[in-house]
Amino acid sequence: MRVPAIMLAISASVLACAGPGGGVAPTLQNGQPIPTFPPAANGQPMPTLPPPNAWQPIPTFPPPDAPQPLPTFLPPDIGQPLPTFPPDNGQPITPLPQPGGSAAMPVRLTPLAIWDPAAGNVPAVTFLTPAGWQAEGNVLWTHQWSRVAQLQTRIADPSTGIVIEWLPLQDFIWFQPPAGLEVPIGGNYQGKAFVPPVTDPAQFVRDFWMPGQLAHLQGASLVAINEVPSVAAAFRESYGGPADAFAYRLRYEFQHNGQVWEEDVFLALLYAGSAELTSWYVNFAYSVRAPKGQIDLNHGIISTVIASRTTTPEWEGTYRLVTQLFRQGIAQQMADTVAFGETLARYRAESQALQQQVTDERNASQDRIAALRRDSLGGVQNYVNPFNQIVVQLPIGWETYWTNAQGEYLIAPAGADLNEISSIWQQLQPQR
Repeated sequence: MRVPAIMLAISASVLACAGPGGGVAPTLQNGQPIPTFPPAANGQPMPTLPPPNAWQPIPTFPPPDAPQPLPTFLPPDIGQPLPTFPPDNGQPITPLPQPGGSAAMPVRLTPLAIWDPAAGNVPAVTFLTPAGWQAEGNVLWTHQWSRVAQLQTRIADPSTGIVIEWLPLQDFIWFQPPAGLEVPIGGNYQGKAFVPPVTDPAQFVRDFWMPGQLAHLQGASLVAINEVPSVAAAFRESYGGPADAFAYRLRYEFQHNGQVWEEDVFLALLYAGSAELTSWYVNFAYSVRAPKGQIDLNHGIISTVIASRTTTPEWEGTYRLVTQLFRQGIAQQMADTVAFGETLARYRAESQALQQQVTDERNASQDRIAALRRDSLGGVQNYVNPFNQIVVQLPIGWETYWTNAQGEYLIAPAGADLNEISSIWQQLQPQR
């Protein structure tokens, strides 16, 4: 069953509100206002995600919403807050080389990985970073939540100030508790946070992320909201059942160290169920911030980094296994490190089978996923790596594109010095 239209008409209704400096808040690109129904917790701000140790016993009423499908295309990038802002290194802003720039310098993209010791010390997520960029992240297993892993990643360029950061995700559920059942707002109900649906993307950002990871945006001005239909359609399709989904890019401006900064916040929201029992989800959530002008100037490079980030089949297989175990109700049995490792060892065959399933799924849907990344991010073109036949997104507008067997990429503007190109590099052609 679908959530009532008044609750999900996110593309047809709007709230006009005053921003930090007064005036009219931005609307969606179709000119319509942002919806405000239903109010979060009867007018109270939506609570932040409880910390992993805030486990509460699961009530037994109403019955679990097991008949509703769980999303299957959700990258498990569920971060706990990293420090809310990179330290100011006091260095001047240095623009990246541009396709038609006078510097004529190639940009080298190198694969990096974040490893997960708890899952057998396998690489959990991989991504491409330009030379000189910095990356940090880790994995935290949270067995009491339906999103059983918290995987955080931040990638930053010290020279330009660009920071790409993946935001915490969560699954939610909402119903009117019957007499005798007390479920606190934000509490754990069957692994989901008990919170009324929020359909206003700006309100979601304000209530869910601004108290923590995006605290620096609390006084920011929201200057634009754009819908991203391709991501919403992919979210809805991957859910596998009746649902409504919406995706957005919100641009903020704020002051930092006497300079105007911009930040783009991306998110997708999906709602399923009925007015009596609603399950809703946030996914595809990350932000990009930089001094004003740098995001647009380096759009292609930023999109390449974002598109490259993916979980490995080895780690994804473990993640799916732990998700299955969560549904079987043995979350508390894996709550400590020793028990977790012993459980994974017992289910090694199942984990390996799930790893192969992940690989097969990605091979079958590689072109569709690549097209989604290219269309939703913009500024990139698809190329096929001749060494492994993987489709990769690289920024448009450069003269030549190269790769080697180590998974590195070199993008060069016209007139660039290509002395480092040797027999180990192969030139790429756009995917046809």
